[in-house]
Amino acid sequence: MTTVKIPDGHGNTLTLLEVDGHYYPNSSADVIRGIRDVTIRNDDVLICAYPKCGTHWLWEIIRLLLVGNTDGEIREKDELHLEFVANDVIEKFPSPRILNTHVQFHQLPQTVQEKKCKIIFLARNPKDVAVSFYHHHKNLPMYYHYHGTWDHYLPLFLEGKVDFGSWFTYMKNWEKEMKNHPELPFLTVMFEDLKEDSLSGIKKMADFLGVKRSEQFYHAVSERTSFGQMQATKGRLLKEHGGTSIVYRKGAVGDWKNHFTVGQSEMFDQLYREQMNGCNFSFRYSTTDSVP
Repeated sequence: MTTVKIPDGHGNTLTLLEVDGHYYPNSSADVIRGIRDVTIRNDDVLICAYPKCGTHWLWEIIRLLLVGNTDGEIREKDELHLEFVANDVIEKFPSPRILNTHVQFHQLPQTVQEKKCKIIFLARNPKDVAVSFYHHHKNLPMYYHYHGTWDHYLPLFLEGKVDFGSWFTYMKNWEKEMKNHPELPFLTVMFEDLKEDSLSGIKKMADFLGVKRSEQFYHAVSERTSFGQMQATKGRLLKEHGGTSIVYRKGAVGDWKNHFTVGQSEMFDQLYREQMNGCNFSFRYSTTDSVP
């Protein structure tokens, strides 16, 4: 295990954990290396996403669909986050488990392919991801020790010098692996689509999971997992040093427009075209605009 300080070129550093050539947030190298040995069950559901794509939100939707009840206790997805929870703890959880991770496909538990558990892949437009990740790193100084500005931070994100590496590499690798493994049950969910029409997304996920609920229940799940509700209930469990929610900051589509300059946006678009050439993922920068 090696703790590294990644410089942003302006005298600020981002503190990360480096394990076998990959960057992670502050965790345990043994836990991270143990991900490959996690024993997968047939009825596990695995949520995979790059950080800041809405995993907390999606995890709660899936949990409510599986339990069939919106009035239960508040639970948090970190209890089954593969990068932070040891195998012996994960093993004790009753089925069905909703596991979640930010690692690449080849870093998943080895038994994923054998058990063919359902995998939900969540994606979000990269400009909003970058902005959300910036605030995440700034709002957790006790872990990341990062004090740079947005202008200082953006190059780190673009160069993949953040936990879990390059967004571009992550997305391209996942697309390739999903094509290479047609035998595995994948469902891709786009953050913007779910935000625009949560009810349709919830029904699609229920069909994928093989659970049949009432129309009234789907509406209840949509209401229970609205950003305002999530911020009021689960958001209070995850506060940063300033008292605001770490995870449920805005949950908005298009917040990048409040951070990117015109020059930064154009540079990002050019890099996107270069890096994602041939990629079939389609990302919306808002609910009406497409990536140039």
